[in-house]
Amino acid sequence: MSLLLYNCETTQLASKKTLTYNQTQLLETIKENEDPSTQGNNLIEKDDKTIKIGLLLPLSGKFYQIGKSLLDSAQLALEKTNNKNLEFYIADTGEENQLYKNLSYLISHDVDLILGPIFTKTVLKVKEYLDDQNIPIITFSNNSEVSDRNIYVFGLTIEDELRSIYEYSIDKGINKFAVIVPDNKYGNKVRNEINKLQNVINNSSTQFIFYPTKDPDYYKIARDVSNYDKRKLDLDNRVKLLKELQSESSLKELQLLRNKDTLGEVDFEAIIIIARSFSELTNFISILPYYDVDPKKVKFIGNSIWGKELILKEPSMKNSYFSSLNLIDRKKFKEEYKKIYKNNPHSLAALAYDLVGLISSLNREHKKITNEILHSNSGYTGINGWFRFDENGRVERRPLIFHVGSDKFIIKN
Repeated sequence: MSLLLYNCETTQLASKKTLTYNQTQLLETIKENEDPSTQGNNLIEKDDKTIKIGLLLPLSGKFYQIGKSLLDSAQLALEKTNNKNLEFYIADTGEENQLYKNLSYLISHDVDLILGPIFTKTVLKVKEYLDDQNIPIITFSNNSEVSDRNIYVFGLTIEDELRSIYEYSIDKGINKFAVIVPDNKYGNKVRNEINKLQNVINNSSTQFIFYPTKDPDYYKIARDVSNYDKRKLDLDNRVKLLKELQSESSLKELQLLRNKDTLGEVDFEAIIIIARSFSELTNFISILPYYDVDPKKVKFIGNSIWGKELILKEPSMKNSYFSSLNLIDRKKFKEEYKKIYKNNPHSLAALAYDLVGLISSLNREHKKITNEILHSNSGYTGINGWFRFDENGRVERRPLIFHVGSDKFIIKN
């Protein structure tokens, strides 16, 4: 099923009044001092086609701009689908002490499903509070560990990214990898997932380099990755020996070694950099070549954090590649969003756009939306690419591989 909506007209939405986001805002506002749990006795009857969508977003606090962007994106998709059967019920997750009250508000309005929240800590609280409600919850998280029977993880997971990277690399004849990862829980998760992949993929090997999350010394990390100090010592010893020999062949070899910093090659064919931020990534890719990790000989590989056009300005990154959701269609979405809202969408905003488009499409086919309907064998396609829900809360994706070209990203699979 295709959900590509970005080519529809949007002029009506541009003139609509938007919400204020620096305080809790609800489309169905909870009256001051009103206990939302008492509203259940006065529920408004809804017809068989109406879908009530709860949106759990941070609309106050330090992350309110993320919530604003996702809400705007959901509203954009709603306008484009022109589906009058969808109703939004918006609850703020920005203030922790109001979370359960706002969840009770959603329950009292008999929502059919919930989109959100974003952060793992909040997802776990929502999961505990709504455990007995049997309401499908599709989170914007990318942490597969929070998935469950009624909790779907809609963000791009590191599991799907690594699978895409390894399958593509092995297919291209790359078998020996070095992996730079942060020394934390996330880095350990990356290692465990790669080890699982290697149990399936024969004749491949991976060495891990963990870097400290507090004040990392990028120069030391680069030396460790390339085994630079030992290779430099090997070169010095070789030069010393050749000078002592003073033969015709030794003098020729000395001439060849004159412009080298180390002796021999690194013991991997590709280096995968899974950094915590784009700034950390740029530190690694700018320093590694100085310690004889030559991008002309070693393939540089990354995940979706690489997908910023700033990386096109890094000369050493030409022909490197990374996994990502569909950057081409996301760029079209970004341009249209910016035309309407006058700013750039958050990177998660396209997820909200796809979900509202999916719900609208399913509503037209099935009226009501259940877990069983979500679990389509063929999956769905949105602006982020293909995805499929399974019964365990996993949302399988097939990230694309993008090569870094001279002036643009190029799809390679």
